[in-house]
Amino acid sequence: MAVTLNASTTAGLVQTADTSGVLALQTAGTTAVTVSSAQVVTLANALPVVSGGTGGTTSTGSGAVVLATSPTIATPTLTSPIITGSTPQITAYTSGSGTYTVPTGARYLAVKIVGGGGGGSGSGTNGGAGGAGGTGGATTFGTSLLTANGGTGGAFGNALGVAGGTATIGAGASGVAFTGGSGASTSANVSNNISYMAGISGSATPFGGGGAGGGGNTAGTAAPSNTGSGGGGGGGGNNLASLGGGGGAAGGYIDAIISSPSATYSYAIGAAGTAGTAGTAGFVGGAGAAGLIYITAYF
Repeated sequence: MAVTLNASTTAGLVQTADTSGVLALQTAGTTAVTVSSAQVVTLANALPVVSGGTGGTTSTGSGAVVLATSPTIATPTLTSPIITGSTPQITAYTSGSGTYTVPTGARYLAVKIVGGGGGGSGSGTNGGAGGAGGTGGATTFGTSLLTANGGTGGAFGNALGVAGGTATIGAGASGVAFTGGSGASTSANVSNNISYMAGISGSATPFGGGGAGGGGNTAGTAAPSNTGSGGGGGGGGNNLASLGGGGGAAGGYIDAIISSPSATYSYAIGAAGTAGTAGTAGFVGGAGAAGLIYITAYF
């Protein structure tokens, strides 16, 4: 029972009375609002959001409502939520191979990789050439997803230089892929005006510069670790026929976004190209740098 106030479509305002202490507000005989004797208000229909309500008549959670502090929500569906306060998680791989596990809740990944840099060639003479540097290894992330090949090892006396590593992005990622810089070489007609010819520096990458070419009677310098840059060529010896060694080429470079990450990705770091051996009256080149994978997971 309840005291009712009814807006009738035929009789206007109709009221009934009892002693229950319950009040019911009606339109056309249908109750819209009930107020209990304890002054608890119950709506027969959901209060729209535009009127300050939630638009719902039931709660799927337990405990507090959504507008309260620390609510409990059961299996909600959220479309492209933006979570604030989550610090990006950075992972860097500098050697070997393995599996990268995507952190729980990561919405996308930003991945930068570089292949191994080529080693610088040794210096020597035309009759006793310095040895070529070793080619760097390929750095990969995912199966045919991101591949940055290694730079070619520096060459002795090759006027055309050597090629940098290529780079490719497969389906499932987007971004830019750059071929590494070429490694230059020395080439000259030796005369009495030339002595102690310096080696050529290795090619650089976005992660750092290449190894310096050796000066007279000096070995080439190794490239900084995990930059994928080329090693420097060995410096020429004290011989009028001596030529400096060529610099190693850089590994390919990729800067990519993976917008819908898988659960895991395989990876491998490209090895550094080895240093070229010394030729007659020459000096060894510098080793290239190993590759790198740098991953930032955003939440």
